[in-house]
Amino acid sequence: MKKYKLFIWRNVRCDYTPGIAFAAATSKEEAIGAIHKASEEWEWNAYCGDLLKEEPAIHELPSGGWISGGG
Repeated sequence: MKKYKLFIWRNVRCDYTPGIAFAAATSKEEAIGAIHKASEEWEWNAYCGDLLKEEPAIHELPSGGWISGGG
């Protein structure tokens, strides 16, 4: 049985402030595919390089956390 993990990329999709990308998946490649599937094509084309060049934080499930908003 495959074990799911939470993959988190921080400081991606930066315009004015840093963004975050995440997916629950069994591998980094599967996580990237899930993010691609959830993206509009223009979004993917503009930002996929962030996912491909950066290593994600990988968390065993269950996992939780939070990120404060800008202000």
